Amino acid sequence: MRGSDQEGMDQSLRGREKHPDQDGETIGAESKQSIREMLDEDEMVSVFADRDLVEPNTIIDEERIVGRDDQLDSVVSYLKPTLHGNRPPNMLLYGPAGTGKSLIIGAVTQQIIDLCHSKGKCFGVVSINCQPINTLDQAVYELIQTVATDVDAEVGVPETGVSTKRKYRRLYHLVNEHYDSVIFILDEIDLLSGRRVIDEPAYSRLLYQLSRASTTNAIEGRVSVAALTNDPKFMEDIDGRAESSFNPRDVYFPDYDATQLREILDNRRDAFRQDALEDDVIPLVAAFAAQSHGDARKAIDLFRGAGDLADERGDDRVTEAHVRKSQEEIDKDRSLKLVDGLTTQKKISLYATAAVTRYSDPSQCSVPSPVGFSVYRWITDELDADQMTRETYVKYVKELSTYGLVSTARKSRGRGGGMYMEFTFTGDPVAIMERIVEDTRLETVAEQEELLQTIVDAQLQEFHTK
Repeated sequence: MRGSDQEGMDQSLRGREKHPDQDGETIGAESKQSIREMLDEDEMVSVFADRDLVEPNTIIDEERIVGRDDQLDSVVSYLKPTLHGNRPPNMLLYGPAGTGKSLIIGAVTQQIIDLCHSKGKCFGVVSINCQPINTLDQAVYELIQTVATDVDAEVGVPETGVSTKRKYRRLYHLVNEHYDSVIFILDEIDLLSGRRVIDEPAYSRLLYQLSRASTTNAIEGRVSVAALTNDPKFMEDIDGRAESSFNPRDVYFPDYDATQLREILDNRRDAFRQDALEDDVIPLVAAFAAQSHGDARKAIDLFRGAGDLADERGDDRVTEAHVRKSQEEIDKDRSLKLVDGLTTQKKISLYATAAVTRYSDPSQCSVPSPVGFSVYRWITDELDADQMTRETYVKYVKELSTYGLVSTARKSRGRGGGMYMEFTFTGDPVAIMERIVEDTRLETVAEQEELLQTIVDAQLQEFHTK
């Protein structure tokens, strides 16, 4: 910076730092805190005493586990053989979101790690969430990374440019070198559909390989696989060989009821300072969560969100008003968050349908299914993705109506014209498209906005001229 400019700035700052008012009192910077002073300020006391207790991924003590005695007993009994040098069975933990599947398997495996360590044995827990993973190859690489991080070893293979078979070999080598026994935990496994090989989804091939790794001596120690899913019909799409090899013990997790939700929150009350919660906070949070089909994760998120809001406002107590405001914010973003959990095929179907609404004439507020399907086909071609039938596309979009994203109606094209479905968005299709684009596979389509608009226009014109 030039000297004259710096001098002028210094004078300007000095001029703002202090100047006398009419009574001769100095005002300005003396009444304004510096950044350092604001950061060092200790006056504000958080409503939290131990915020980790209301974080979603915290593994909690067993005495805090509520309403899952049967499920806990089952998982303990299935994994107990590990402690005696035997192979535990594979498991399928299924039930709605937020019902304790990850909580239970995480709590039990943590105890087994500690017990095995006390006996001089190493029990490996290799856990991944399949929701953001697109292909089988990526899933195997994610498993390698998880093991390598746990044992402080080199990943040993590049993410791309080598075969999936070579990645399996690296995974098995790491497991053999560092673990006496291992459990692979595949959370939200139903979302790992990937590119299908003759109707077989990626998760079917992954389950087949992992569950037979010890019988083929690819892994020398004891191996079990725990698959976690919200889909009660998950096993219906698994290939016969994979089903026979996996052959899991089922553990069902039902929704929590309102009483259980209140007890769950009461058991995490010490996340907050003593007397920081007004009496109506926990009942109200539990009531909101009960309306969301008994999802404990949502209850804990809302509990934490109300505390965060109190801190942001500088309030020393969490009140009903904080809970209601936090719930309002959750409601606004809920439909968009639902989009994140969709499979890639459902995202493409939703994106194609939303594109028709976005790029058509404002008077065209609904989407004829033949038009939406034509745009869907163009997008799958651009992405080199699997292409489903028109019936499957319609089924996917109709399923989205259960999330409140679209409404559906059956329409007729008149005598001899046949029937079709018509879709209407209940929310903002542009916001939905922008959320979907966060899936990197769809970025290339979003970059072709003009071409996509041309495709939509052409398909609508063709539909209306038939």
